[in-house]
Amino acid sequence: MKKLIVAAVVSTLAGTSQFSLASSDETGCRWSDYCAMGGVPYLAADNDTRVNLLMLAAGMRNLPVALSSLPQDISRSRGYQFGVFPGEAAPATDQTTTPGQTAVPQEDPLDALALSLGIKPSGLTGFSAEYEGRWISNNPLSLSQFFQTLLDDQQLDQAERDLLALRRAKIYRGEAQPEQFLPLMANYAAGSHAAAFRDYLTSAEQFYQGQFADADTGFQRLKESDQPWVAETAAYMLFRVALNQITENATDQYGMFDPQRANKDAGAQALQRAQDYLAAYPKGEYVASVQGLQRRVNWYLSDWPRLAQLYESEITAATDINTLGAMIDEGDQILLSRNIPYDSAEQPFVSSADAPLLTFTQTMKWLRKYNLDNQSMPKVSDEMLQGYKPMFAAANQLPLWEYMHNAWLFYQQKDYAAVTKAIQPAAQLAANDLIAFSQQILYGDALVMQENWQGAEAHWRHLLGMKLAPYQQQYLQQMLTTALVQENKTAAIFAPDSPINSLRYRSVVLKSLANKALLQQQAAGAPNDEEKTIALHTLLFKDLMVGDYQGFIDDSQLKKNIKQTPDPQVFGDVALSVFDWDGSRTEPGYFCASLDANVAVLAKNKTDAHAMNCVAEFLRTTFADISTEAEMGVMNSWMTWLGPNWVKIKRTAD
Repeated sequence: MKKLIVAAVVSTLAGTSQFSLASSDETGCRWSDYCAMGGVPYLAADNDTRVNLLMLAAGMRNLPVALSSLPQDISRSRGYQFGVFPGEAAPATDQTTTPGQTAVPQEDPLDALALSLGIKPSGLTGFSAEYEGRWISNNPLSLSQFFQTLLDDQQLDQAERDLLALRRAKIYRGEAQPEQFLPLMANYAAGSHAAAFRDYLTSAEQFYQGQFADADTGFQRLKESDQPWVAETAAYMLFRVALNQITENATDQYGMFDPQRANKDAGAQALQRAQDYLAAYPKGEYVASVQGLQRRVNWYLSDWPRLAQLYESEITAATDINTLGAMIDEGDQILLSRNIPYDSAEQPFVSSADAPLLTFTQTMKWLRKYNLDNQSMPKVSDEMLQGYKPMFAAANQLPLWEYMHNAWLFYQQKDYAAVTKAIQPAAQLAANDLIAFSQQILYGDALVMQENWQGAEAHWRHLLGMKLAPYQQQYLQQMLTTALVQENKTAAIFAPDSPINSLRYRSVVLKSLANKALLQQQAAGAPNDEEKTIALHTLLFKDLMVGDYQGFIDDSQLKKNIKQTPDPQVFGDVALSVFDWDGSRTEPGYFCASLDANVAVLAKNKTDAHAMNCVAEFLRTTFADISTEAEMGVMNSWMTWLGPNWVKIKRTAD
């Protein structure tokens, strides 16, 4: 029985720092600046691919990763879970006015531009198109840019500007009406800027209407225009014409994109036109758009190796965390974790030349237990890993390759002795060296799997003595707690010099493993009222369960050590007020005195049937219990990975 309890505690401890909220494998809120993705603070196989890749790439670029905030006092909170945001931390609510102050309306820049071109702002309202597909560029921003370009062009007179602006506004609203405008523009001099803008609008309208051949012909002429904006935009639009021609006839019977029907020739042309634009305009207005749409072209063409290289390049070149997070999220959906139809012969992405970060991320995914057990998933071999080594060396990433190889030994080969032989315990670690920290965690996990609990305890204590990041310290506290539980050293967790200060881990042990003496000790002398309350609630409930009624009476006196009742919204599961039961809500016609009165009777006569029944009524009506749901948080609602203890827990439970 003791082994089963220990196994349950270890399982709970493993779950307290695992995955939450957003995950590619689970439903939840969409990963965003408001929704963190859970995991563990090292490069674990079971971390979501995005978590591993973001932590790794951000560390290499010295970019700050936004993490779930730690409570101000971790010794009084059970609510912390490690989580990673894709960009900056969740922004605070924007409050631009003080209470009682009326916000001053801000003028829309587009409205101001429109007014200067003779267009009333009301003429731009009412358009409700969703900016998708080729229509994505027919938006307020592109409209503003066009208006500003007209205003900046000194070769246009005001009448020409106004008419061109009105035609563009009509296209924006989906009311092109060429028969109304073209006769009015027929007299624009050939080769003039006015004629260039006129012809550009004609080709743009054809593009939005899906008349790609006509649009292509028009943009081909315009890319040689001496109006700079028209020439550059025409070159860009030629690329977009070819991009749209890839998928023009590439839908299946359900209207979904079918890669098998993609126009490969148009794809090749789109890639060439992208290169032509980037060569002609290396600092052009549309460089970022072209680079992003190049990835889409390769996705349409199912050119996964090239797509991997593009993502690797963008990820390693990112200069801010928001760009990096967005690129990683996109790459995960499009490439790393893309859905493959069940009847498709297509294989998941494994590796590509010049893409060590993506190769590492995918290799770690294949080392998950689910994938190891699934015969249809790619399998990692030593030959495969050795083949990757030159690529990692060329990218100056040999430490990452070494960690990946050790992870393979651990997760797939289960050669724990080889892991401890390959990894040297560190004398010191830098707080921002994710790879080195991950190696040390893997070393400790290998000790655990060899049941070297004494060695594991010493290793975790050694790491906890280093100046590491707070979130790393929290994870190490969990691992040390687990080792001490396995060694039957529960009391050491609560020793005055214990490095374990997280109330979450201490609470799990108090509720599940602490004996009466330890519970009394913590109820009387824990470092804060929250822990005293948890210990006393557990103690009193266990007194009732084992029939130690005099003990319940004596232990109730420990309430005087609690100076302030913890917040009932947070600590309702251990509210001592539950023991103030007055005998109400019993079965109709059945009278019970208070819990204290019934316990007093049972302290003198344990066989008093009425008092025993009333204690049972107390349990039934109050739902009093010892539960670790609060310590598990949202984790209690779905299965979690049990880390290196999975095999041991499984074996012990059997």
